[in-house]
Amino acid sequence: MSGGLLFCGAWDEGPGYPRARSLRQGFAAAGVPVRDCRVSGLGRDKQRLLRAPWRWPRLWLEQRRARQELLGMLRRALAADRPDAVLVPYPGHAIVGAVREAVDVPVVLDLFLSAYDTIVEDRRLVLPGSLGAAWLQRLDRAACSAADRVLLDTPENALYASSLTGLPAERFAWLPVHDPDAPQHPVPHGARGDGPLRLLFFGTGVPLHGLRTLLHAVAQVPDVALTLVGGTAADRALARGLLGHTVTLEPEFVDRERLAALLADSQLVAGVFGDGGKAQRVVPFKLVHALAAGRPVVTADTPAVRRWLDGSGAVVLTPAGDVQALAATLRELAASPEALRAAATAARPAYDRHFGTGALATRCSRLWRELGGVAAREVA
Repeated sequence: MSGGLLFCGAWDEGPGYPRARSLRQGFAAAGVPVRDCRVSGLGRDKQRLLRAPWRWPRLWLEQRRARQELLGMLRRALAADRPDAVLVPYPGHAIVGAVREAVDVPVVLDLFLSAYDTIVEDRRLVLPGSLGAAWLQRLDRAACSAADRVLLDTPENALYASSLTGLPAERFAWLPVHDPDAPQHPVPHGARGDGPLRLLFFGTGVPLHGLRTLLHAVAQVPDVALTLVGGTAADRALARGLLGHTVTLEPEFVDRERLAALLADSQLVAGVFGDGGKAQRVVPFKLVHALAAGRPVVTADTPAVRRWLDGSGAVVLTPAGDVQALAATLRELAASPEALRAAATAARPAYDRHFGTGALATRCSRLWRELGGVAAREVA
């Protein structure tokens, strides 16, 4: 392979980590040769580490060692075949600066999630205005400054990152969320029969998800049976207490095969219902995953979701954080099997139109053309 795009970083692979594989598929579908230069990521330890600031120094040392290993691999990859550009997948905050110093071709950072937005605004682990918050904002700015282009998942998130870092909007671009394991043909939507509406939620239970809003809403609608994958321990205890036998608790994490079976058995998927700023700017992967499986989604009415899916017929929108409104929506859907079937019919076409491999490849092709006009930098 000559030239092309080199993925360089410490990203996670496997179930629950679709972003890097999605981007690889998108660029490959756009005709861009792609190869990898990777050390292992943190996996599911990230969640534990975010909640344990006293472990951050050790994390910093581990990332420093991983960065040195990666730079050695990068030097060998450059000697074997100089790429046309380098992409640092998420999470790349600790790596992109060193990559920038090592190469003289355009560098793209898939920021995907701002550190400040995640830790301060969404999960509220650090207070706004604190020294920790200021440090996280500087971390975001330093990472974005090191790259020629910075990728997010939506136009709304791209504008947010530009405002947060104070960097020009032209530096930021977006590539949509995509399901790299989308089935070729979704399982047909099942009829309700005499039973309750089968609603599926899957996710970690971060504030963005608004899981407690969903649980309190479902508790008001006897004709809905919830299957819950994930959530925090407190969320799962609340689900048992509120819903009793009308909730089925799956493990906190299931593999792709099990999730596909749960999607096939569901008639409706719960998206996100959080009312924070992040919820307004993202199209959650869980929503895209459900549409790819041919399942309609009920989710918060946000600018990002409305931009893509308002009028698609595949999603039902409800005010963010509003238990009563969500309960009323679920009640209506439980009483309208024909409307659910129509939404299910519209689901996969909506996915293919906005989030499928073809749509992603179109965006990747545009970005690749833009990178062709970025001047090479001198290696420091």
